[in-house]
This record gives sequence, C-alpha cells and structure tokens, in this order.
Amino acid sequence: MQNQRMEMLDLRRVLGVKRKDRLRNSFIREELKVDSILNKIEQCQLRWYGYLIRMNNDIPVKGVWEAKMQGKRPRGRPTKTWNDTIEKIVQERGLTLTEAKSLARDKNRWKQFVYSVAIK
Repeated sequence: MQNQRMEMLDLRRVLGVKRKDRLRNSFIREELKVDSILNKIEQCQLRWYGYLIRMNNDIPVKGVWEAKMQGKRPRGRPTKTWNDTIEKIVQERGLTLTEAKSLARDKNRWKQFVYSVAIK
C-alpha cells in the first residue's frame, strides 16, 4: 500500500497534477503509459518462477526451492511462502498452479502469459 502511494505521488508530480485535482490513478497511468509497480513486481516473480520450473534438478537453487522443512512450526498464523504468493498471482490471472507449471515449461508461451495479462 505504501509503495502505491509513493508511486502515485511521483506519477502525479511528473504529470503536474495535485491530489485535489481528483484524477483517478488509472487515468494518470494511462496518460503516462506506465504499469502499476505491483504489476511489475508480479511479472518479475512470475518470470523467476518460470526459470525455476525449467531449471535442471541438479542446480542448487532448485533444490533449495523444492526442499521441505522438517519439524514443528511455531505457534500462530502459518508463514506465507513464496509458493503461496505465486499461487495467488497465478489464480488472479485465471490459472491453477498445476496449469501454470505446465505452461511455464514452454518458455515462449510463459513469457506471453506473464506480459500479456495486466491486472490491478
């Protein structure tokens, strides 16, 4: 949320408008032809997910990503994992995690998916 505020403050400065002009954020982004910073972050996360899916199993990064922790977790809410975040992003874009995994194996189709769907 704080990131969006700073982003919009900067975009308003670039466009030369103030908050009291009551222009919608979507209008400002369209005028400047820029995407939301959150959308850019999600695109980067999805790109990295695609790299991980296509990676050879003998690469240490993939081993760490696929590793499962042993033992009990601490009390309280379960920690949000990177996989949970990816699953949420993929579902917002209309796919299940299983469909995303199979799509990510094809580099060109995955790239098209990551950059074609702009949300928020």
